Amino acid sequence: MSLLVAAVGALLAAIVESSVFTQLPVGSVKPDLVFALTMAVAMVMGFEDGMVMAFVGGLMLDLLLAERPIGASILTLLVVTGICLLVARATAPPRLVVIAVTTFALSFVYQALLLVLLALTAGVAIASWPLPSFAVIGVLNAAIATLTAWVLRALLLRFGPTERADW
Repeated sequence: MSLLVAAVGALLAAIVESSVFTQLPVGSVKPDLVFALTMAVAMVMGFEDGMVMAFVGGLMLDLLLAERPIGASILTLLVVTGICLLVARATAPPRLVVIAVTTFALSFVYQALLLVLLALTAGVAIASWPLPSFAVIGVLNAAIATLTAWVLRALLLRFGPTERADW
């Protein structure tokens, strides 16, 4: 996948997350589409594509959501994507179960870090940590990331580089 495709994918994911997903919550929570897609792309495609998705997706979320200061989502996504890439390197090539578990676990880190950054920069009050909501968001994010990783792997097998004998 080229870096342009990753950037356009992050742009579209941020638009969908900030417009459609705000109107369609599951219960009282909504999944983090940019986060889930970034985790899948980082674990399947690698460092460059994952970091481009994190930076462009975070920038677009910061620009599209009025309550977020510029840089909060970018920093949070870059930190979490870095941790995700460490897991991907340790389990290369990561299986779908590893992608799902990593996304679920890092979903808590993403939500907590974003909440702390918003509390420090935008003055959002941290009344209590809504752990049941974090768990539901984590399950939704893991499902989205697993499905995305499965599709990305299928596309790579079909359209990826072919193995040829070096003469």
